[in-house]
Amino acid sequence: MSEFFRDRLRRFTASVEQSETLTPVQRTKVVREYKKAIETEAPPRLVLIGEAGVGKSTTINALFNAGQEVGHSRATTDRAWAIPVQEVNGSHGTLEVVDMPGLGDDIANYPRYVALYREVVPTADVVVWIHQAENRMVHLVQQALTDLCGSHPELIGRLVFGLSKADEIGPHNWNLRANLPSPAQQAELADRERDFNRKILGVLPTWQGRTVSYSARQFYNLTALFKEMMYALPEHRRWLLEQRMDLGDFTSLVDRKLLQAATASTLAEVGPQEPGPAQQVRERGLRLPDPAPRQPEPQEGPSAPSAQGPVTEALAALSQAELDALLADSARLAEFVRRVEQGDAR
Repeated sequence: MSEFFRDRLRRFTASVEQSETLTPVQRTKVVREYKKAIETEAPPRLVLIGEAGVGKSTTINALFNAGQEVGHSRATTDRAWAIPVQEVNGSHGTLEVVDMPGLGDDIANYPRYVALYREVVPTADVVVWIHQAENRMVHLVQQALTDLCGSHPELIGRLVFGLSKADEIGPHNWNLRANLPSPAQQAELADRERDFNRKILGVLPTWQGRTVSYSARQFYNLTALFKEMMYALPEHRRWLLEQRMDLGDFTSLVDRKLLQAATASTLAEVGPQEPGPAQQVRERGLRLPDPAPRQPEPQEGPSAPSAQGPVTEALAALSQAELDALLADSARLAEFVRRVEQGDAR
């Protein structure tokens, strides 16, 4: 168990032990089952698919602080042929990542790629399909999706689509001070997202996700990409991915003076107007909302277990039958804890 999870378990245990409404037996069982969930639940398995060179390893590094090798002259994912599942050590825990061979390197490889996808993708908790934002050629993606999901329609709900390298989109004038796309780039990215969504829905009309443009190198829009990953995960597995999140710090690449201006208290007093770079920086948070149920604008706010005991209060409010059912399933208990921490104990 990583130090992150040991610390989380210590804080959770302290919170539960302060409860005056749970019996000693119930407190012991809650802690035991939560510890069991952390220690025995299989780590989340991510399958990454995309053309060669779209930045799959860089994306994993930016989302989980994983330190994966990044290649520039040739693909670094050849091992996926021999070792389908790789253990990746993020700063907050282990993930199972399948970094699939990239599409588009050689048409002769396409049948082998699709055969490999059909074998590996059904084992994934979530499938992240990465396409370079500037690349408007989507035919190969549509064909592969048709070939894959035609035989595995249950995979559609697990698909997440990211348009990578947003900072390289034309007219190539990224705002380096604010670490944001220029207005022209922002308009182009919005158009690319709409166009990509339309083309995916053309072959997968039941897909309900949202294409996200992002830059792993600039740590831009990682929160939006991670939200879509959370939506695609089975609900009882979401806590596993959330606890491993360690997003690259978007503000670390923002000009210090601009960042100070953006966070100044006087900025909050500014009336409605067209948001400038400073406002955009101030408003761009890195906190993750509860992703269930899917809503156009989910509410923000995961947090660590409170010493005041919101989890124990929620547990105490359950009937005995509800509590017994929850304690009988460690994964459900862990998911219940995650939802309470985010203000939604439904």
